[in-house]
Parts: sequence; C-alpha cells; structure tokens
Amino acid sequence: MKLTNIALGIATAAAIFVAGCVSSPQTVSEESLGLRKTDLYTEQTTVADKTMYKEAVPGTGVTFERAFENAPPMIPHSVDGMLPITIKDNQCTTCHLPGIAESMNATPIPKSHFTDFRPETHLSKDGKIVKNGKTVENTSDLLVSNRKLNDLAGARFNCSQCHAPQSEGQLVDNNFKADFRATDANKASNLIDNINEGVK
Repeated sequence: MKLTNIALGIATAAAIFVAGCVSSPQTVSEESLGLRKTDLYTEQTTVADKTMYKEAVPGTGVTFERAFENAPPMIPHSVDGMLPITIKDNQCTTCHLPGIAESMNATPIPKSHFTDFRPETHLSKDGKIVKNGKTVENTSDLLVSNRKLNDLAGARFNCSQCHAPQSEGQLVDNNFKADFRATDANKASNLIDNINEGVK
C-alpha cells in the first residue's frame, strides 16, 4: 500500500511537471511555411520568379565556388544547343577532357569520372548479388573497385544529371556555409582520394 502511494505520488508529480513544460500551441499561417507567399488554393495570382540562366559563351563564364566538398560544379556558361547529352553525342567532352581543358580555359573532367566504382559483383542465375562466391544482400557497404578506365565511365556520360547551369540572382536566401577539409576543395574534387571514406 505504501509503495502504491509513492508510485502514485511520483506519477502525479511527473504529470504536473510535463503539463507545466508544454507551452500553448502557436498559430502559424500557411503562407509562412514555404517560399510561396500567395494563396495556396489557387494558381490565378501565382507567378513564379523567372530563372535567368547565364548567357556567357563557353570559356568566358565566371565559376562559383562549390557548394560543399566534392559538390558537382555548376555550369558557368550557356548550354544552348548542347542538350540533350547522349552517350554518343556529348559536347561537354570537346572542352572538358583532360589534356584539352587547360587550353580551352575549362575545368577538366576529374579522375573520378574515368573510374568504375561499381563493386566487383555479379548476378547469379536466380537474380541474387554475388561477391567472391557469397550472396550479398546489400552492396552499399562494400568497398568500391576503383578500376581505372581509358574513357569516360558509362555511368558518367550524362553530365547534366549532376551539373546544372548557374542562374542569375538569388531566388532563395541561403546562409549555408560549407566546411571544406582540404585546401582548394572549394574549387576542385578530391573524391577519387576519399571515395571509400566511412566504408568498412
């Protein structure tokens, strides 16, 4: 009986404490939740800000620092007439291949794009992933192969899947500050050196 009274007293005190800590809910307007400041239930008064892409010709654009370590750099020039990129028609390589890039005032394609990172696995007849004769459930924790290639990796031919043109103006405020661990990491990639970082 005495133990029950003590437990009941502790439970009551905890309930009073929690009730005192919970503040009354604040009302937040729907318009303050996102970037859009117009009526959320109609499109009649909503006009998106126009995106103004760089019109600089290739070789004359001014590049931005990378947004974070090993971030794909933005495209500092117009891409008119260069898209879509296909495995057989990639105009980016005419200026950005190593050996050509410096003379074209272009950023060279990094070594990581000439490397096959896929883990050395294969599919068994029943569709399971196999590595070194053993079935593997998940390949995300396997070390990558780092097999060097003479040509651009097939998984990297579509430049615009990661790289996008820069736009003029700041449509959205951004106060993110990147933490670059290596010298010049805000201008160049060191992904090839630390691709297996954190992998067992």
